[in-house]
This record gives sequence, structure tokens and C-alpha cells, in this order.
Amino acid sequence: MSPNFDSKISAMKKSILNQQTCMTRVTNMCDAKEIGDVIEKGEETYEWKESSTIGEIESATYREASLLATAGVAEVVRRIRRLGLEVALHKSEALCFHGPRRKPPADASLTVGGVSIVIKQSMRYLGIVLDGRWNFGAHFAELAPRVTTAAGALTRLMPNLGGPEASCRRLYMGVVRSIALYGAPVWADALSRQNLASLRRPQRLMATRAARGYRTISFEAASVLAGSIPWDLEAKTLASLFFWREEAVAQGHRLAPREIAGRRNELCQRSIEEWSQRLEQPTAGRRTVEAVRPVLGQWLARQHGSLTYRLTQMLSGHGCFGGYLCLIGREPSAICHHCDGCADEDAQHTLEVCPAWDQDRAELRAVVGDDLSLPAVVRQMVDSERSWTAVQTFAESVMLRKEAAERVREDTSDVPIRRRRTGRRRRAYALHLLPPQ
Repeated sequence: MSPNFDSKISAMKKSILNQQTCMTRVTNMCDAKEIGDVIEKGEETYEWKESSTIGEIESATYREASLLATAGVAEVVRRIRRLGLEVALHKSEALCFHGPRRKPPADASLTVGGVSIVIKQSMRYLGIVLDGRWNFGAHFAELAPRVTTAAGALTRLMPNLGGPEASCRRLYMGVVRSIALYGAPVWADALSRQNLASLRRPQRLMATRAARGYRTISFEAASVLAGSIPWDLEAKTLASLFFWREEAVAQGHRLAPREIAGRRNELCQRSIEEWSQRLEQPTAGRRTVEAVRPVLGQWLARQHGSLTYRLTQMLSGHGCFGGYLCLIGREPSAICHHCDGCADEDAQHTLEVCPAWDQDRAELRAVVGDDLSLPAVVRQMVDSERSWTAVQTFAESVMLRKEAAERVREDTSDVPIRRRRTGRRRRAYALHLLPPQ
């Protein structure tokens, strides 16, 4: 259970409703200081604050909390009826917040006006699924499929070849991000490993398509290439900004838009710094991450250059390279088919060594310099648009010829794993072209 429950409820009401939605709610705080119980009405949500959490009482039992909650709700219902209104008790829900090993009985309920209100393990409140332990496991279990479905639908609009431009891809990624980060100030400090995985799956999917990369690219590499700050860090940024504004308002300060924007930029910079620290030891995509990390701030803030399908192959190492194709089972060996002596072809071999591309490489060196290690190349790319264009031109020219040679090998090889696979769309199109019987 969160130690600042009242502030969390405030965050739910104000950040989710954006302080603009007009809602009429009845709130009556029962005076029960002797056992430290707080009741919040609106949808009959109760918190049973324990001595180990707030230190206001030495002991409290569920029975005492239940009696107080029943009396409190009955009093609220009575006052509402006094106004000539009715409460649909049969639609009401109750939830008990508790600590470890203090869960209410399985058949726990409250009885108000002859109606039994079952105390549930979780309930939806202002669009967020709350649970008794305040760990939001139920919320993320419900959120994950919804976000993944939205991400899957939008990725169909973002093919690697062609499709919308980088700005539109960022817009689509922002749509999914908004769904995922709904109510972030409430749950930002409850991100367990499982909850974090629920955020990372759709982000990786969207970042991969935003960067026009293969779906095998790791989360770290995809998010770095797409310039997408991990959503858990963005959730912390939103939470910090919200509570900073709440504190300022509570102290009587009126914040100017410039102050809010400055604070937001400061928090975003902290997120980037924390992200950079995480990337010091990537779990996958090491080559890409180590190249971009030294210039991460410039990479995110650049005003020029967009990623293409073939440029991303060169930067990520996932593409038409012998080593990668062998790894995914599309080649029997990892040799380079364009030169002799390379037993394990990778993107760096294509960029820096393979003699088949010497002419293209000479044109590239004339612009970016003699150092063609990936960190040096990325540094040149973010420094000038001319260098970015030179690297992109090299990638497009070389990868196009490598892909053409790959298709020839697929058509002429007798090895089963080398045969070209027919995609679902190609099969459907071929069926459509069949003459009528």
C-alpha cells in the first residue's frame, strides 16, 4: 500500500481528469482517528490504514474497519437521500487496501440498507484498476493486451519499406504511449518487473517499426534508434511533474507556463541521463547501443536525418548479412558471399572491410573521414546532415545490391532453408491473379 494514499487519489482525480472535467462527487470523511481509518466515498472506496503503515494506532482489526466503513457509507447514503436523491447500492463496489498477510476474509462484504456490497480484490476507479496491495498488477494485466492490440493495429500502417514519414511514425508511437501512460502519477512508483515488462513489449514493437527495423532488434537498440525514452522513465517524469505542481499550488504559488515548461525540460533531461546510465550495460544490441550512447542527447535532439530500412540494417546489424542470416536459420553458414576470407560476415564487415564495396566506401570516407567504426560514424551523422546523407547513401547502395544477390541465391539454391518463403500477402495476390476455372 502506498504511504501517501491521499496524494495518489488526488493524482487520480486531477491528472486523469486533467482538472477540466466537471464531476459531482459526495465525500464525507468519518472521524475515526482512534483506529486510523479513512473512508473515501464516490464509488465506495475504503482504505484500512494499518499501524505498520502510518503509525497512528497500535492495532486495528478488519472487523473494526468494516464496522466503520458500514457506518460511514450508511451516513453518506442517508445524507444523499435527504437531498431527494437515491444511491444505487446494488451497483456499488468496495475495496479494502491492506498490507501483507492482512487480506480481508474471502466472503467479506458490507451491508448497507439491506444490500450486501462485496469487498472485491480489485476494482476500476477513474479508469485505473486498483487492488488491495496497491501494486497495480491487475491494472497492468488488463492494460497489456489493450496496448499491444493498439500497437499491433498501428504497426500495420508502418511498413519498413515505404509507408509514412518519421514524423507520422512518431505520432503513432505517441498514441500508444498515451494509452500506456494513462494515470502514470498514480502507479509510477509501483513498477514491478512484471509491470515493467507489460510496458516494454508494446514500446519495443512501436520503436522497431518507427526505426524501420527487423522485429528481432532488441528493446534497447530499437528504443535508442527510434529515440523513444523508456516509458517507465517517462512515467516517473509525469509523476514528478504532477506532484511538483501540486506542492506549489498547496503553498499558494501560481505557476507560469514558462516555469512548468522549464521544470518539464529539467525532468526530461534527468530521464535521459538515467537512460544513458542504464545503457552502460545493455542486455542486447550492444553494438548499436555503444555507438549511440555517447551522443544520445544529440541523437534525440537532432533536426536532420531520418532512418530508412537499409540504414537501420547497417546500424543494428539485423539484415542481409551472412552472420545474421545464419543465426536466424536462413543461411547454412555465416560466410560473406561478396569476398574471400570472411567466415562471419556482419554489418561492420560490410561497412568497413569488405572489398566488394570499396568504391562506395571511398565516397563515404571523403565525407565522414577514415574512421568507419560505428561510434565514429554515428558521431559524424549527428554532427551534420551531409554526413548523415553520405552514410544513408552508402547503406542504400550497398544493401540494395546485397539484397539482389540474396534473392538470386534463394532462387538458385537447392538447400531447403535457402528457398524463398512466400508471404501471406504474396500468396493472396497470386491467388487473386489465377484465371477463373
